[in-house]
This record gives sequence, C-alpha cells and structure tokens, in this order.
Amino acid sequence: MLSEGNFEEALRSAAKDPKYVDAIVELLNEENPGIRGDALLLIGELTVRHKDLVMPYVEEGLPITVLSLINDPNPYVKENAMQSFEIMLRYFPWVGEKFRNEMTSLLLEILQTGDKNKKAFAILMLGKLKVKEALPLIEEFRNVSDTVILPLEGIKWVPLGEIAEKVIKELGGDGND
Repeated sequence: MLSEGNFEEALRSAAKDPKYVDAIVELLNEENPGIRGDALLLIGELTVRHKDLVMPYVEEGLPITVLSLINDPNPYVKENAMQSFEIMLRYFPWVGEKFRNEMTSLLLEILQTGDKNKKAFAILMLGKLKVKEALPLIEEFRNVSDTVILPLEGIKWVPLGEIAEKVIKELGGDGND
C-alpha cells in the first residue's frame, strides 16, 4: 500500500506527466491486490483533483474496468473500486449514458450474485443511473433488515431494505409508506 508521501508524489507525477496516468491504469491488471487497490485509490483521487487527465481513459471505458473490480475477492480492491466508480459517476455523469448497457449488465449481475454490501452498492448505482427496469429486482430487497457498510459517505450500518426503499422511490417505484 502506498504511504501518504508516496501517494501525494504519485499524484504530482501524474499531473506533470500523463504517462504516469497510463502506468496507474495499467496497474489495475497487476496480480498483487495491494497494487490494484492503490491504483484504484489513485484513479479516484486523480478524478477529483485532475479530471482532465482521467477523461481520455473514462471515454475509453475505464468505469467498466473499475466496476468489474468490485467482484475482486480482496476487500481493499473491492472497496476502492466502489469509491472510484462512484467518483467517476459523480465527475463524469455522461458515462451513465455512454456505457449504460455494460454498466447495467454488471450491476444487475452484482445485485444477483454479490454479498449484501455489493448488492447495496449495486442498488445505489442502479438508482444513480436511473435504471428503472431494475425496479422488480430492487423491490426484492425492500424488507431485508441486514445492515451494510459501504465505503461511501454516510453509508455505515444501514439496513439493505432502507437503501432499496430509497432507490425505489428515486426511480418512481411504488413506495411502501
């Protein structure tokens, strides 16, 4: 894992030389999960600080690569993939349209096969992407009381059903109130 000093130095180097961004993106294919996790962390932070440097990679499908890493068995990789994907959706809202089919397919797969935390993440992202066709699947989680912890602001120890209910309402589904 990168130390704080190395993290900042990597960000500064990437800002000065776009070849560093190439190298960071290539690290997503590394076998070592610590390196993959660090690369995801750097991509998220580069998106926040230097959106223009990440733009070409986003246009080429980086959000799909990051989203697929949510299925990584390593928690460090999984959590950093969640954070980076959410950041990309926030900073590049148009990716939801450009990669809608691929993202929807991956998120629906995660919703059906993932653990409760991955399912919660998939529900939230399907809501952000306004995937109304996911409503029937999301409604299946309406009464699930299992709590989830996501590496996103404000989502710690929240019942999965509460997340599902919120997204159902956002998507215009039948609220249970």
